[in-house]
Amino acid sequence: MSIYTKMEGTAMEAYRAMIGTLKKKAMQELKLPEGEIIVRSLRPEDLGLTNPDWTFTITANSWNLLAPNYTVADNRFVGVNAVFVAESGEQAVTQLKVTSMGKDKRYWQIQGANFLQDQTEYFDDPITVDQNTPITIMGYAPSGTSDTAFRCIFLGAVAEKKGVLVS
Repeated sequence: MSIYTKMEGTAMEAYRAMIGTLKKKAMQELKLPEGEIIVRSLRPEDLGLTNPDWTFTITANSWNLLAPNYTVADNRFVGVNAVFVAESGEQAVTQLKVTSMGKDKRYWQIQGANFLQDQTEYFDDPITVDQNTPITIMGYAPSGTSDTAFRCIFLGAVAEKKGVLVS
């Protein structure tokens, strides 16, 4: 697994493969033609957050829940391929762990992402999660970061039937 600072080359190939996987699963499982499937940007609510905001309160020296133990909605297929860290100074979270169906699926080292020119890290191993499947994203906060508001945006896409959220 590698991390990239630009959406090009391997990172772009990984993103395109993720989109292809999401569309294929949606078409197969929903039994719809490609023209009836829409791919849109990931929103906080797609990962179970109750507010349309990517801000998290974290506690030091522990794994913190960023996206709750959430089951992806019926008829929705979710992919995460990058993270934008909207912080300056010391970064509150240094690692991300994605769990699905009771198993650790990804570990992404993101320490220093906020010092990159675009503050974004793209992954060559995006995660896709099917409808009605649980997902949890946790972030590790090192010492000295208790009760800090961590701001990061998970970047990705959602495939679903056209008209569910957008036409």
